[in-house]
Amino acid sequence: MKRDVSTSTIGRDEARRPLMEAYMFQRRVLLGCSLLMVISLIVWIVAISTDHWIIISGGNGIFIPESRRFFMNSHSGLWRHCRNTIVPNALSNAQVVRNFSSMSYTSQSYINDAKRNLTHMEFIKQFATEKLDESGNFTEPARRRMFAHWARGEEEEFQTFRSAFHKLVMSTEANQREFNSTAVKPIPIDPLDVNGIIKRKTFGSALQRVKYNNTWSYYVIPEVAQQSIFSNWTDYPLVVRLLGTYIRDIGIPAFVLNEERVILILVPPLPPKKGGQTAHYSYIPYPRCKYIDMFPNSNTLRNEPGFDDELMDYIRTQASFACITLFVMSLGAVFSFYTFMNPRYMFKRLAGGIHLVAASTALVVLQVLFSSIDYTKEHLFYAYPDDAELTYGYGVYLAWFTFVTNILCGVMFLWYSGKKKGAKAPNDEVAMADEPTIMGR
Repeated sequence: MKRDVSTSTIGRDEARRPLMEAYMFQRRVLLGCSLLMVISLIVWIVAISTDHWIIISGGNGIFIPESRRFFMNSHSGLWRHCRNTIVPNALSNAQVVRNFSSMSYTSQSYINDAKRNLTHMEFIKQFATEKLDESGNFTEPARRRMFAHWARGEEEEFQTFRSAFHKLVMSTEANQREFNSTAVKPIPIDPLDVNGIIKRKTFGSALQRVKYNNTWSYYVIPEVAQQSIFSNWTDYPLVVRLLGTYIRDIGIPAFVLNEERVILILVPPLPPKKGGQTAHYSYIPYPRCKYIDMFPNSNTLRNEPGFDDELMDYIRTQASFACITLFVMSLGAVFSFYTFMNPRYMFKRLAGGIHLVAASTALVVLQVLFSSIDYTKEHLFYAYPDDAELTYGYGVYLAWFTFVTNILCGVMFLWYSGKKKGAKAPNDEVAMADEPTIMGR
């Protein structure tokens, strides 16, 4: 028995065939966009996980006075920062002029251990209880008491002596001239030219001959720093190793000015390309990677000259929007695939809108990153030295890929989100899906 097929039904199917072909093409395009969104989501996870967003190169080495090291290169991401430096250590028998901080520990863990050991030593206990005179000057007992309170971690007592030192010593007109430097670029001084430095009196009274490890050497110690430390300080254990940190915590600038108030910096020769040592210096590589503390306290920031409060605001903003982008992209991927289960136009528009929001938040991450680089270059010489070269790592390019993908997929979903009712629909299912929904009681 033959089935009677209506000629009107056949004609309607024939009329809808171009619409069905266009509809199937649309579904293929949106399926490709949905799969691309999943790939983009994976790419974004890889991008925000890597520490290769910003790469700064120091070439053959850029000397950083704050750390007494040569900056070689650094690379960082949203959560992690890596820095490669080379430490120049003057050989014990080398005839060179040294900076006082070269005797000191630079590792915070070593500093904390040394201070902990000092608290158990007898001379620190004696210094902490030494009687003060009433002369109104910052005398030898006061210098000993201040150091003892600092070593024992007695912050309140240390701050009391520190304030007195600032008032009685650092605020004098003569000492203030030592701190107020001009904006002129610092003058590098060759530490190998010992006789020339002595003859020309380059550092004035800041150049001191100090016996350390049974060897007499010339050290540059700022005059105000000399007034903060007690006499015979080299004879006491661990004091030499903590001098640099102690001077910094008092708030004494570690530089010396010439008569024109320009900063003088002892700059060792550049490290040899193959590393090792020369006749005067040994060069020790010092790579360091660490996760960024998003909410550091003041003490942590003081120990990290490559960061400050404003830069931390940039970093927190980057990290926050990176997480927001991850969440929005995940939501967009879910709605993209949901549009194949429910062909109603509003879900396509919702998915497209979500993709555009994700693109916006990804762009915020990139723009904040570029702003943080500009700020670092202008204000944080330690992190971005002069003459250093900046390149962008693959993390930035992956982020741009994510941004473009979200824009493209968002536009595609919005472009194909038109209503398909009645004769415009490829079949009855799509036609009914795009009909208005009446919410009854």
